[in-house]
Amino acid sequence: MIIRQKEKGGPGTESLDEEKAEYRFTKTEEQRLSQMGICKDQDGKWKLSDGREVLPKAIALEILHRIHEKTHWGTQTIVDQFGIKYMCIGIHNLAKQIVAGCTTCLQVNKASFRKQPLGGRPLAQRPFANIQVDFTELPKVGRVKYLLVIIDHLTHYVEAFPTTRATTQAVVKVLLENIIPRYGAPETIDSDRGPHFVSKILNETMESLGIKWEHHTPWHPQSSGRVERMNGEIKKQLTKLMIETKLSWTKCLPLALLNVRTQPRTDIGLSPFEMLYGMPYDVEKPLTHPSVRDQDINQYITALMTYREEMWKKGLIVQ
Repeated sequence: MIIRQKEKGGPGTESLDEEKAEYRFTKTEEQRLSQMGICKDQDGKWKLSDGREVLPKAIALEILHRIHEKTHWGTQTIVDQFGIKYMCIGIHNLAKQIVAGCTTCLQVNKASFRKQPLGGRPLAQRPFANIQVDFTELPKVGRVKYLLVIIDHLTHYVEAFPTTRATTQAVVKVLLENIIPRYGAPETIDSDRGPHFVSKILNETMESLGIKWEHHTPWHPQSSGRVERMNGEIKKQLTKLMIETKLSWTKCLPLALLNVRTQPRTDIGLSPFEMLYGMPYDVEKPLTHPSVRDQDINQYITALMTYREEMWKKGLIVQ
């Protein structure tokens, strides 16, 4: 991944203090901003009613470049990330130019179409209550050859664990040592009918934990579409990182997962990270996020819980 040495933090941490481009608009742009009802503040900065700053194209372009260099997200996603704090006239065209000119993305990306998921799955009311699991195969690195991918149906937050073999033992180990201690026991888990997911040992273990395991029917391959799409997205991120860093996929996996988790979803505009933790991956909070400055800790926790519940409702609607 190409990351300037001076830059720290994740996507969205870009600061105007670092910008070298001049804050200047053309007369036509200023007229258009005025027609849109946007006004200047006391410092001469164009601001939206929600507090976001309007940026000239030169400054916006630099920020978009940095977001894309760190993440290799697509056009709409980097526009959504930019829009958390800023606004710019013609932002979509700027983002499209950046993505179209990225040689790494051109090497890796392929046109894909998302299938409509089938209904019938129970709706999750909390993160990691309902999860989908799958093994995907990758080039062998040492003894490691597989990746066990686990995605939460509510938030789309993903976990992925390298394994030497695609076995029932590997599945049970990851669930008992990582998922359950971290998120609590799931209510339901769904998967395909691979031999590692239909064994007697797995069924008995899940039954003892009170977890319902559902298998997709062979004639409904769309049922596992969510985790299979995630497999593809992780592989894309890994390939881009491997091209740029010359490291193995096992070394690139943490950064690949970070990019996937912090990428705003196209259906609701929120990232899995934000839906799970209550704030975007950003050193600056969104303007609607509760502040602890003028509240005691109990009030802050209450406000944070309310904020997260509102996001979970959005995830519930689009499951």
